[in-house]
Amino acid sequence: MAHALLTERLAGLDRRWWLWPAALWLVSRLVSTALLGAFAGRQDANAWTPARPDLLDYSTMWDAHWYFIVAMSGYPTELPVDDSGHVGENAWAFMPVYPMLARVLMLTGLPWEGAAVAISLAASLGFALVAYRLFAELAPGRERFALAIVLLSPTAPVLQLGYAEALFLLLLAAALLAWRLQRWEWLWVLLPILSLTRPGGLAFALALGLWFLVRASREREAFPAQERRMLVGLGAWSALWGFAWLIACTVATGSLASYLETELSWRSAYIGRQELVPFTTWPIGLEWWFGPWWPLWLAGIVLAAVVLLAGPWARAVGLEGRLWVVAYLVYLAAVWFPQSSTWRLLMPAFPLALVLAAVRPAWARGMLLAACVALQPVWIWWCWHVGERDWTVP
Repeated sequence: MAHALLTERLAGLDRRWWLWPAALWLVSRLVSTALLGAFAGRQDANAWTPARPDLLDYSTMWDAHWYFIVAMSGYPTELPVDDSGHVGENAWAFMPVYPMLARVLMLTGLPWEGAAVAISLAASLGFALVAYRLFAELAPGRERFALAIVLLSPTAPVLQLGYAEALFLLLLAAALLAWRLQRWEWLWVLLPILSLTRPGGLAFALALGLWFLVRASREREAFPAQERRMLVGLGAWSALWGFAWLIACTVATGSLASYLETELSWRSAYIGRQELVPFTTWPIGLEWWFGPWWPLWLAGIVLAAVVLLAGPWARAVGLEGRLWVVAYLVYLAAVWFPQSSTWRLLMPAFPLALVLAAVRPAWARGMLLAACVALQPVWIWWCWHVGERDWTVP
């Protein structure tokens, strides 16, 4: 039945449906490219580039260098240790799908910088097309403006940098669309690749679990046992792949703690070496940033999330999209230490754009898009551009 429904939907689509998302992608990339180029021309010499680097070099700074190390050298079996005996920053924090694809593309003669950016650009185009289809399924009528919000968002330059974000968003949008259309066979294939591109398997397992509970409580008669077993299996499959990289790191290094120690090394520059206790990282981080005012900031963040996800404007958005956002935000609340990378880490919550797309009237929509574009240079300046006294890792 699901296959017949998909065929019917495809038959009803305009054969040129792809023109809008492709055109919007092109416009958004021209905007981000112009901004990145302008900042590159003002970039001083730094650890990654000479002064005034070309656009490719400027687009592959920061963590892109770690992906380069993975592409060229793979992963270490002996982890670096600092003077106090703690594991230092190393390549295991970066998953293999994106750098390995770049390594394959380099066989054509492209340098690392060109291969990395080419993959991100191609993946971002694929994401625009798939996300448009997904948005049309989740909230018909909102798909155009929602996609514009995502592609012109303050963090949109990431979609063409030497990071795995664009590829992950493409895989995630495809997985969410497969879930919406109940094309379960796609999920069996997509979830492992997604989980080895960026962390996401555990959040997707939680989203499927929430969907199972909702359907079991609301649709007992219309929720057959076969489908229940399928969802349980997919949830377990997603959770397994969510732990797969930790397992791989353990096998390669011989230490169960190696992956978590690697991840914790990045936040130690802020708060020193601390154990990971789920759901404590945001209070710790906000206290580090804002001192005794951190409860107010935490309350504001929680209130904003509740308003966006539970307000009347969200009810018109398909349940799958809302449950994914809830699950992903819970995942971030459990393990993520808030710092400048948080802005790009919020990009997988892109179905929230369907909620923002409900804004009216037309002038308010125009102001929202203008604000998105205006904040792109702010993000580039504060979170990407390397200054004399840089304080952040994007």
